[in-house]
Amino acid sequence: MKHKKFISVWIGYLIITFIVAAGWHLVLFKGLYDELGIFTRKEPIILLGILSMILQGAVLAYLYPLFYRGGNPVKEGIAFGILMGIFMGSNAVLAEAAHHHVSSLSTWLVLESVYYLLAFSLVGLAIGLIFGRNTSR
Repeated sequence: MKHKKFISVWIGYLIITFIVAAGWHLVLFKGLYDELGIFTRKEPIILLGILSMILQGAVLAYLYPLFYRGGNPVKEGIAFGILMGIFMGSNAVLAEAAHHHVSSLSTWLVLESVYYLLAFSLVGLAIGLIFGRNTSR
């Protein structure tokens, strides 16, 4: 895998995820998340979230060349992103709801599912564009 593409995907993942996550959770829907009551920490530990994104970005940058089978890199990237969003979202959406009280389970499930599909579609698009048709190691 070319190191430049790996690093570019890794950094791209961090930037996209941070912007989308912060905008979604702390700006657009902050009031709704407060009403749902699932996030009980008054001040989130941003560093833990960033560490999580660093690990996730490295894994995605490593896995995409193994996933890519040829074809349109944009379509392949988005498909990969959605697949990874479903995988990672299943833990964050379903398991969180199973472990923590949430005032409206249906609202939580829809809101977070849409977030993961949006965020990982954008991430997948970026990955496909960065790697293009050449994903050789």
